[in-house]
Amino acid sequence: MWGLAIGQFLYALGDGFLYPFVAFYLTRNLHLPMASAGIFMGIAGIGYVLGQLPAGYLTDRFGPKLVAVMAYAISGVSIIMAPMAHRAWVWVIAYGLALTMTGVAYPAMLHAMTMKGTSKRRTQALSLLILAYNAGLIIGPLAGLPLALNHFSLIFWIDGSCLLASSLVLALAMPSGLGRRIGPKVRLFTGKVWRQWLYLPPWKQSGFWSLALGGTLIGVIYSQLASTFPMEMGHTLSVLRWYGLLWAMNGALIAVLQWPVSYLLQHRSRRFWMGLGAILYAVAMIVLGISAEVTMIVVAFLVVTMGELVYEPLPPGEYAEQAPKGFGARYQGAGSFFNAMGMVIGPVLGGLILSGWGKLGLWFLMGGLGLTAAVLIGHHVPQGRQTGTNAL
Repeated sequence: MWGLAIGQFLYALGDGFLYPFVAFYLTRNLHLPMASAGIFMGIAGIGYVLGQLPAGYLTDRFGPKLVAVMAYAISGVSIIMAPMAHRAWVWVIAYGLALTMTGVAYPAMLHAMTMKGTSKRRTQALSLLILAYNAGLIIGPLAGLPLALNHFSLIFWIDGSCLLASSLVLALAMPSGLGRRIGPKVRLFTGKVWRQWLYLPPWKQSGFWSLALGGTLIGVIYSQLASTFPMEMGHTLSVLRWYGLLWAMNGALIAVLQWPVSYLLQHRSRRFWMGLGAILYAVAMIVLGISAEVTMIVVAFLVVTMGELVYEPLPPGEYAEQAPKGFGARYQGAGSFFNAMGMVIGPVLGGLILSGWGKLGLWFLMGGLGLTAAVLIGHHVPQGRQTGTNAL
């Protein structure tokens, strides 16, 4: 468990150096206009979403160790190579491949953590994974700014090296047979196998779909904090330095509080806490709509952080209990696919709402989506595990 956490910390450490400054690199170093930079980032980001579903099948078939180790290694090499040609299209291919591989690694990491014993142990293990990610993410944005201004190529080397180090740690720390599904060898290009690669649970499994659809709405809501919010904040506060400080506060609080909160989460059902988390997200969005004062924005971010603390560790554990034997990673991949899809469509949707309905319409609609997510997540009658033979 601790080896997985260290691997996740190293991945987040590198990600924190690069991700906040990607747009800066495209506009300043590659001289792209903002609109083009956004399009290139969106094209590259599609890979992260698309990597989730086949990752589930590969993890169930070959085990999380092989998938995570290979994915992080390929991602690290791709990140290092991304700026070498100093061409936007080369960067998109290399960075898109890197994001696809991190998307592949994510369900593998979740599946490995959910295999750590009982339901209570799962919550603690996943909380540790989130804690490690946020601890790593705090450092990069603060240390990366001077490098972004003067030596951006070093950022790619740092991120790539962290990914390679994460791959090495996981190779040494993860048991080889963990989670591997033993089955007959199959041909890779038959229709049946491609259906398995893009597996989605059957519609009748309401436990999965209520959470997956609620998670999609949560992704839409959360994505506003990295898209429409900084745009609107720039007009109201005039200084975006507050934006970095808000995220630093968010990451630091999660790094400190996630582990003790994991014990609290054991005292009620996961559905209760996830529904509460969705309500907290909704409240934060409504607070942002009420006032643009600094104090209210800080309050909104604190409420968002509370929502993250009680929501984020729980969906993987719920998916693990819903999954039939041998389909655990595919359920993790499908669940994270829908959340990531919400994160991708959220900025587009938010931008349209902001331009058409204004700030008040945006944040109150996001609040409504949060309440809808709470209803979806809470509206579920347990039916037990399903068989995995029927896929969409």
